[in-house]
Amino acid sequence: MNVLWLQSADCGGCTMSLLCAEGPNVFDLLSGAGIEFLWHPALSEASAGEVRRLLALVESGEIALDVLAIEGSILTGPKGTGRFHILSGTGRSMLDWVQSLAGQAEHVMAVGTCATYGGVTSAGPSPPSFAAKAVCR
Repeated sequence: MNVLWLQSADCGGCTMSLLCAEGPNVFDLLSGAGIEFLWHPALSEASAGEVRRLLALVESGEIALDVLAIEGSILTGPKGTGRFHILSGTGRSMLDWVQSLAGQAEHVMAVGTCATYGGVTSAGPSPPSFAAKAVCR
């Protein structure tokens, strides 16, 4: 099962919780379940150009995507563009990437409170709070 994990507006705490798993640890659990991360920002070695190429291959359907996992809320501002959060090196907002990749995925999974309810980024009168949106609503 191919999993692509993206982090948006969050603290990375869900990933840290995953890495602290014991009995079995996360690596034994994943290998035993046949789960392969195409990419995860904290677990994968690929970076920069390699990740951009991977995203393009997944987006085009050349690499099958079973699960798109989103950790963190998706920023929609300013004015619905999502440009408060540009995925580094791509020139595209995380909102745009999620909308595009979700169409390629068999399943889309919201990871944690930020992804499901907006979390801290939706909790007060600041520019990000006006722009946070949960993936699954």
